Amino acid sequence: MRKLLTLTLGLLAITAFGQKSEKVDLKWKINPDETLSYQTVMTEIDTSTVEFNFGGLFDALSDSTNENTDEAKKLFEELNKSFKNIDFVTNLTNKGNGIIDIVLQTRPKEKIEEVKTDTLDDKMAEMMKMMQSMNQGVMLRGSVYETGGIHSFWVKINQKNLISLFFELPQKPVEIGDTWELEINLIANDQNFECDSAYKVNKVTLTDLKTKNNETIAVLKYEIVEFVDGTFNSPSFMGKGGPTKTMMKFTHQAIAEFSIEKGRWISYDGIMGIEATGFMTSNVKKKFALIEE
Repeated sequence: MRKLLTLTLGLLAITAFGQKSEKVDLKWKINPDETLSYQTVMTEIDTSTVEFNFGGLFDALSDSTNENTDEAKKLFEELNKSFKNIDFVTNLTNKGNGIIDIVLQTRPKEKIEEVKTDTLDDKMAEMMKMMQSMNQGVMLRGSVYETGGIHSFWVKINQKNLISLFFELPQKPVEIGDTWELEINLIANDQNFECDSAYKVNKVTLTDLKTKNNETIAVLKYEIVEFVDGTFNSPSFMGKGGPTKTMMKFTHQAIAEFSIEKGRWISYDGIMGIEATGFMTSNVKKKFALIEE
């Protein structure tokens, strides 16, 4: 009986270890005739009108346990309720040769009714229509490989950062606990900045593999920090000129779920924090999310 119990426990341990060490491939799987569309949220959060426990969210994100990951996801879902009007949509298509095309554009807004009389209100409506048309169109155009790496190396750094944060995947099989870096650079200063101190965290972690509706879902946690502190020497043509003590800090924390079988995001929820003092003053939080249509 003791031998049987020992054998059973041994088999259970082997099974658990095998599940924990399972490697998975996160690859985009989009058919040649398919367009994968995501409502795309990149909106500043008005913390004065949104009642939300940001401290609880960041505490949950700093812990890699499944319990805290679930808590962070619940907090993101709560925050999502505050975002009703989403102005952007991202379309992913299969370009062939292992390349996925990415186009982010503004969502067409409600059309203003045609005016019939030459009134002040009519002229205002026409001006509004003109302003709307100026704010519509393609905002980003790039691409990734089906295997997850950045393909469009030629785009501007801010657009490349968005592609990386939303659509870059690990380029090799990963298992629970594995980490990798993104191809991003959130802070970019010129020769006028003299850096005294800096640090950077660039880490995405596969925290869990779970089964839902016969799909294997990979749970990813994003922890991105970029910080610099130093002096910005303003050129004379910018006014008084002279040195200004300057600090900049970007953070990006997110929880995302990726379907291994379908090859796409099931959910992506994140918050970017931007702090700056000195040459530029800022303290904002932005909501980042992808919602499949």
